[in-house]
Amino acid sequence: MKKLILGAILSCLTLTEAYAVPNRMYFGTDVAYDFNKVDGGPRFEAINPPVNQEVRAPESIMSAVVNAGYNFSENFGVEAFYQISDSKDKTYDRIASLNSQLNAETSYQAYGLDMIAYIKSTDKVDWLLSAGVAQYNFETKFKYSAGGVLQKSTVKDDSIGFRLGAGLQINFDDYISFRAMYRYIFADIPGIDKMQEIIVGVRIGFDPFFY
Repeated sequence: MKKLILGAILSCLTLTEAYAVPNRMYFGTDVAYDFNKVDGGPRFEAINPPVNQEVRAPESIMSAVVNAGYNFSENFGVEAFYQISDSKDKTYDRIASLNSQLNAETSYQAYGLDMIAYIKSTDKVDWLLSAGVAQYNFETKFKYSAGGVLQKSTVKDDSIGFRLGAGLQINFDDYISFRAMYRYIFADIPGIDKMQEIIVGVRIGFDPFFY
């Protein structure tokens, strides 16, 4: 996997013929749809009454992303991002007794840095390749009720994730563009075998004060 990521990074450094405006800073926002291959997830544990129940991680979840970037040249730039997801609820009945119920609410936050390569397609359209790294923090809030007694607990899982992506960018002018990308994420989150996402968003550029 490390060789694949290194190869993607080197490709980003050597691509030419692009539309990106050099020395241009930008801000942006995205909507992301994650779809995951799931084989388990976080576990709720209680002593009285004894409960040990695994719940499935979300197979899909929506999130919002804000980002800021800088284009060093026509073919290369970097982008920092912060991402926060919606919450996914799941309810399980009759866990340890007939009148018991377990509710699990899962969400995550992520932040990191991507390197972006721009490959010119037309005067207004670029193909994009990206390679990056991010910190992923998952949180599941449990509520367990049985016999009129409510128990609460929180399970947190975190992982460094390596990200590879591809997509396109439509440049309306030097300052405003639309972006759509697919991304594959290598992360070690319990219950999630594969993490993938599709993002759509906008970028608004401006000249930095030092340029």
